[in-house]
Amino acid sequence: MGFSVLMATYGRDDPAYLAEALDSLVCQAVPPDEVILVEDGPLGAPLRDVIEARRARLPLVSVVMPSNVGLAWALNEGLRCARHELVARFDSDDVAEPDRFARQLAAFAKGGVDVLGGWALEIDGAGVPGRVRRMPLRHAEILDSLWACPLIHPTVMFRREAILALGGYRTDLRRSEDYDLWFRCAAAGLRFANLPEVLIRHRFDASSHLRHAFRDALERALTGYRGAALIGLPLWTRLACFVPLLRSMLPMALRHPVYRLLSRFDPRRRGT
Repeated sequence: MGFSVLMATYGRDDPAYLAEALDSLVCQAVPPDEVILVEDGPLGAPLRDVIEARRARLPLVSVVMPSNVGLAWALNEGLRCARHELVARFDSDDVAEPDRFARQLAAFAKGGVDVLGGWALEIDGAGVPGRVRRMPLRHAEILDSLWACPLIHPTVMFRREAILALGGYRTDLRRSEDYDLWFRCAAAGLRFANLPEVLIRHRFDASSHLRHAFRDALERALTGYRGAALIGLPLWTRLACFVPLLRSMLPMALRHPVYRLLSRFDPRRRGT
């Protein structure tokens, strides 16, 4: 069963992280048939060197955007270029576990799923492991907690035609393009699942909060509110979408400790 990997990189990405991400694809038990790497605007020489050094070992397909257009635009362009029905998302700073794709392909072969994610091991910038981010496993549990985004975007493998039929990622959103997409998938009747296994090592630490400005948190809260209403979730879940917005208003030194504290009450953990 052939599949494509869909990635995007841009000029501010860390070359060392990109190298580690691409090398983890080389080491897969079931290697990808193509790696669609969207270059979102001009790349510096260090990133270019990382990419060119791996062309002989990976089926890289470069999709070059003349200027930086943002992740949603870049992913849509890459998705249109993919040749295979199954597409696996992956980020340029994460590390794929060696059996990630083998496990996901086996699950797709059984049928009954359109969007399939899994768990992630958080790592810091040096690769030091932290907690395992667990998500609910079954479709009904994922739907019930969709307001809390129970799918880790860079772990997901999905059916290309189903996503294209929905119009792909919304390009008017800065950072909530995946969150919005899952609500539209649910409204269209697509089937979700998560594997109870760590599929990637995901870079996330205290510095990650620096990337989430107030306007991004507001966009995400509004996306969640509208999405939860779209699929008929209770009012309390729509209002709960604003909790991360409140966290974004805290002093930077408090955001990560509060995030850790609230994670103990994460509704997504009930289905794990």
